[in-house]
Amino acid sequence: MTRLLCLVPFAAWLLAGLASPALANASVMTCDRQLVRLGDPIWQVARACPEPFWREDFDEPVALDRLGYPIRWQRVEAWTINFGAHRFMRRLTFVDGKLRRIDTLGYGVRWEPGTQRCSWRELEMAGSTAAEVFARCGVPDFQYDLPPLNPYSASPWVGRGQRQRWVYDFGGGRHARELEFLNGRLQFINRP
Repeated sequence: MTRLLCLVPFAAWLLAGLASPALANASVMTCDRQLVRLGDPIWQVARACPEPFWREDFDEPVALDRLGYPIRWQRVEAWTINFGAHRFMRRLTFVDGKLRRIDTLGYGVRWEPGTQRCSWRELEMAGSTAAEVFARCGVPDFQYDLPPLNPYSASPWVGRGQRQRWVYDFGGGRHARELEFLNGRLQFINRP
C-alpha cells in the first residue's frame, strides 16, 4: 500500500507535465515530422519547417560597459509559424543564426495569416505579439516606427529596441485602437 501511495504523486506530476505544451516544447518541437532543437542552425530549421508567415529582426546588446553603453551586439531574428486553427503558433528566435528559443503562442488561424479583418473586441484578445495580431486582424490601417522610450536616460540602452505603433480604425463612430510593440511584443493597446 505504501508503495502505491508513492506512485500516485509521481503519476500526477507526469500527467501534468504531458498536458502542458510550454513544458513539452521548451527545447524541442516537431515541424512536418522532423525534430527541431535549440542550437540548430537557421538553414536546417528552414528546411524542416513550413515557411514562416511573419519575420522580424533586430540587434540587441550582449554586454554593456559600466556606463550602460553596449560593447557587444548580437543579431536576433524571429519567425512565427502558423500550423492551423487546431495547433499552437510557434515563435522561433534565432541569435547569430542559431535557434535560441521556442515560444508557444495562441492557437493558429485557419485562413492565410493577415488576410482577415477583426472587430475591436477581437483585436483586444488577438495575442501578445505583432505576428499574432497580424494573423488574426490583418494589416493595420496605419503603422509607423517610434523613437526610444527614454532618450535622456543615464543608460543609453534603457527603453531601446524596435518600437512600432499600429493603428486599427474601425470607423462608424467606433474608437480606433493604437497598439505599441517593442521588439515584436505587445506593450499596450490605447483607445485615443
